[in-house]
Amino acid sequence: MSIKIIEWQDADLEELRVLYLHFPYPPYFGSPIINERLQAYRFRCVQRAAEASPGTLFVVANKGKILCAAQLRRIAHLSDHLGIEVASIANEAFVCDNEAVNAQAFSMLLQNLAESANRKKVAFLTVSSASSCHQWIRALEDTGFRYADGFCHAIEDMTNDYNHLLLNDMIVRDPIESDFKEILFSFDNVPFSSYLFLEREFERKKVVSLYANRYREVYESKSGKVFIGVIDGMFMGALNGIIDPDILAETGMIVNHLSQGIILHPRALGKGVALGLIAFRHNWYREMGMPYCYQGANINNIPMIRGFQKMKVKHAGIEIKMILRLRNQG
Repeated sequence: MSIKIIEWQDADLEELRVLYLHFPYPPYFGSPIINERLQAYRFRCVQRAAEASPGTLFVVANKGKILCAAQLRRIAHLSDHLGIEVASIANEAFVCDNEAVNAQAFSMLLQNLAESANRKKVAFLTVSSASSCHQWIRALEDTGFRYADGFCHAIEDMTNDYNHLLLNDMIVRDPIESDFKEILFSFDNVPFSSYLFLEREFERKKVVSLYANRYREVYESKSGKVFIGVIDGMFMGALNGIIDPDILAETGMIVNHLSQGIILHPRALGKGVALGLIAFRHNWYREMGMPYCYQGANINNIPMIRGFQKMKVKHAGIEIKMILRLRNQG
């Protein structure tokens, strides 16, 4: 057995292309990868990332056959906002033939990434994986990663009609300034799951503002649309709708971006507001020409999962988020 780890720039580009184009598990890094055109697009993105940040993307090969590749990437929006260095294992791809050699290759790659993160004084290293990637997940566990969170992903067909879920007494409009205060209040007063709450170093106030700020970022950057639900003049909830601008520009395909997207005010809980907002966004996505929509819900968010059942969306997969603590802070 001759397993070795090399940098991306030293690997055979065509073999890397084959690895990424045949990687069968859709990564939940943003927009879903669901056909060959998007697989090819993703490979181009990974190649550009490797060229822009040399020394961060590594490859493991056995007797010349590439078995896996992944990048160590700083999560700027978390690190800068929370004041703690957080990085992720990103742009990963690996063979999925269940051969015994894979386990050693995956562990070698993950150990190298963890050591690199440690040298860069990263406190937490995160990774997401499809639940069916058992060899990869076992290697993550052997490296010290532990379960942090889980998400259910589903496909919504744009030919479906969800108008029966719209609320007759709810107006859906664009945001006004006071809505952003209501969004922050809602995140601070409605229980919602986040693996960030599980680590003592992450201040709850900073985590809450991180999620709340996403709506202003989407609205001000015009990267998508923010839908505000109002009943009797009172704020009820907010929902993001984002068509991935980079995929649209490069491929012409209309694909939604899986971005943190819905929050309800305490007064709106149990009143059908969430599904009403999703139904409204569904019609907007359809008007924009999108053939289907990917949606996600925390695996513990039973009301939303039941809402998906009411919408008769199709199950797409389970995403597992794992985390590795590399150093304690104070």
